[in-house]
Amino acid sequence: MKAKKVDNKQEIMPFFPLGVFLLPGEDMPLRIFEPRYLQLIEEARQQDFTFVIPFMKDEEMMEYGCEVKLQQVVAESVQGQKVITVESVNIVRIISFTSQMKGKLYGGGRIERVPAGNVVTDRSLFDLVVQYTDHFDKEFLSGMSADDLYCFDVVRALNLSSEDKYRFINMNCTEKRQQYLIRHIQYLMLIRNQEKMLNDDFRLN
Repeated sequence: MKAKKVDNKQEIMPFFPLGVFLLPGEDMPLRIFEPRYLQLIEEARQQDFTFVIPFMKDEEMMEYGCEVKLQQVVAESVQGQKVITVESVNIVRIISFTSQMKGKLYGGGRIERVPAGNVVTDRSLFDLVVQYTDHFDKEFLSGMSADDLYCFDVVRALNLSSEDKYRFINMNCTEKRQQYLIRHIQYLMLIRNQEKMLNDDFRLN
């Protein structure tokens, strides 16, 4: 089931709704056992197409999800159950959903891809990232460019939960997104400082 073009921006794609949210470049393993999704994964493997994981919260499909590609089938049981890994390639907005696509067991719907993350423009956020890297985690900026720091890079480095990442994506204002990241790093620095103080106290006793 390859994606069908609706217009220049929208496409109809297969859906695999889950309570996970991945940013582009992130990957994760999944265990597949339902017949409808076993069909989807087998077709994705044979036909090499991407599919969408709409983010589910409290059994409700949210507005955004991620387009993923099948990396590999890691294991497969005699009964046909699979363990796979997928990698996110795009953030998408869910426009419509049908529980079963024509001639398929799995559902799908219309999506629109969301532009890639913005460069960090808030000097306070940039300085906080550098400060945190220098004082607490030398590897925090690993894989990032200090010259062109992207918000998505910071989110990935913070290892946020799916719900927190969704909250970030749901903020359509760049300024709000960067303030959100500032609060997360400030909180992380507070925790690290408290840990350092506790360690210092133990050494003094």
